[in-house]
Formats: sequence, structure tokens, C-alpha cells
Amino acid sequence: QVSQNELDWFHQDSEAQMKKWQQEKKENRENLKALRGTAKKHSDTNERYLKTIDDKEKQYNTCLNTFLETSNKFANEKGKLEELIKKSEDDSQECEKRAVNAEVSVLQTWKETEIWKLKVTIAKAERNLRMLKALS
Repeated sequence: QVSQNELDWFHQDSEAQMKKWQQEKKENRENLKALRGTAKKHSDTNERYLKTIDDKEKQYNTCLNTFLETSNKFANEKGKLEELIKKSEDDSQECEKRAVNAEVSVLQTWKETEIWKLKVTIAKAERNLRMLKALS
């Protein structure tokens, strides 16, 4: 009788324990299902972010290449403009030298012309003096 009671208690305890474990198993399955859903959502979000990152990286590389091409074009144009400025400065200095030489030449010609006129005037004056001396 005592053993039967102990056996009944043991069965009751084991059934209670079994129900408890089955409840825990059910809760664990629900938690696992919820966690799988959350993991799927996170995985999908991660995929979207990776795709967005790839798209942004492509856009960045496109913009970077455009910038580099434009920068190189401007650098080349700047070099050409600097060469033209240097050539223009050299040409300007050359023109200035020629203008100064031309002005000096004009002044020398003017000086020689004036000297010649003075010599002509002196020659006329000397001739007039000689005539006056001869008349007197």
C-alpha cells in the first residue's frame, strides 16, 4: 500500500514535471520561432543596407572619377594658361624693347635733323658774314 502511494506520488510528480517541461518546450519553441522571425528581419535589413552601401559606393566612385577627370582637365588648362601668360609676358617685354629702340631711333633722327638744320643755319650765317665782310 505504501509503495503504491509512493508510486502514485511519483507518477503525479513525474506528470507534473512532464507538463512543466512540455510547457517550457512550447514556450521555447515560440521563443525560437520569434527569434527566427527577428533574425530573418535583421538579415533582410542587413541585405538592404548592404545593397544601399553598394549603390552609394558606386555613386561615390562615379562622382570621384568625374571629379578627378574634371580636376585633371582644369590642371591641364591651368598649365596651358600659365604657358600662354609666360609667352605673353615675354612678347610684351620684347615689344617694350622694340618700342624703346624705335623711340631712341626717332629721337636720334630728330636730333640729327635738328643738328643738320643748325649746321645749315650756321653755314648760311657764315656765308652772310663773309658777304658782309666782303662788302665792307
